[in-house]
Amino acid sequence: MIRFVLRRAVAAVPIGVLVTLGVFALVFAMPGDPLRELAGDKPIPAAVLAAKRAQYHLDDPFIVQYLLSMKDILTGHFGTTFAGADIADQLRLRIPVTLKLTLLANAVQWTLGLFFGIYAGFKRNGWVDRSLLLATLVLLAVPGLVAYFAAQYLFGVELKWFPVSGVLEGFPRSYLLPALVIGVLGFAGLARLLRTSIVETVNADFVKTARAKGLGEQRVLWRHILPNALLPVVTFIGLDLAGMFGGAIITESIFNLPGLGQFMFQAIKLKEGGVVVLLSTLAFISFILINLLIDLLYGVLDPRVRNV
Repeated sequence: MIRFVLRRAVAAVPIGVLVTLGVFALVFAMPGDPLRELAGDKPIPAAVLAAKRAQYHLDDPFIVQYLLSMKDILTGHFGTTFAGADIADQLRLRIPVTLKLTLLANAVQWTLGLFFGIYAGFKRNGWVDRSLLLATLVLLAVPGLVAYFAAQYLFGVELKWFPVSGVLEGFPRSYLLPALVIGVLGFAGLARLLRTSIVETVNADFVKTARAKGLGEQRVLWRHILPNALLPVVTFIGLDLAGMFGGAIITESIFNLPGLGQFMFQAIKLKEGGVVVLLSTLAFISFILINLLIDLLYGVLDPRVRNV
């Protein structure tokens, strides 16, 4: 087990370098001067501008800026943004916001997806199954951006059931609307996948053999059907969790939630390469850890995987 974890960690290092280098290159290639854009219409004295550019190494070559950003990340000295905000303080304030949104959205998605997916899988071709297939097809066809603005206008502006944006009303009320939209959109894929996996597993030879041996339905369900049917679902959930940060960039910007996603959006807009690399590194590390956890969970659900 330790060797497996070490192999995955070593293999992740060059991938992480390529990911962060590519992201930094994209930010570096963006046109415009970030300091002048930050100042807006206000004039900046040449001496102040030169001092700021030297402070943030903006006149250094691309590779030098990248290496300096990576050095700051590895040493834990994150510095400040172009606006003077301490990046470490920003992380302490913003990480809980993104975690709350992620946990609430996943709670909605997993509850709906697992319940309806399992029920429709065992009650195939019933009215619940047919309704689920139709509803999820409609949800999968709706672009997330459209759903965010539509829900914000309908339930926030018109009906006033939820706050339109911001976190002034605290947790969970301020997070409910974006979490519900994310959860309902995500539940569609999860429910369809679980339903299909259960239908395929129920008709498998090993399930028929278990029933032929006289095993009870409950034992067949919990020992044979669900562990095997959940394998692709675990992969789906892992990838969904790992990609949650990317979705948070759009969600937090639309609903004005001061989390990591909004921080990334602002950093990209202001060409703050160091912040973008830092957040990309955090997202990459979380992606690797979640995928490692999924691999270990695979071994629990299917002992055959341990020997692969």
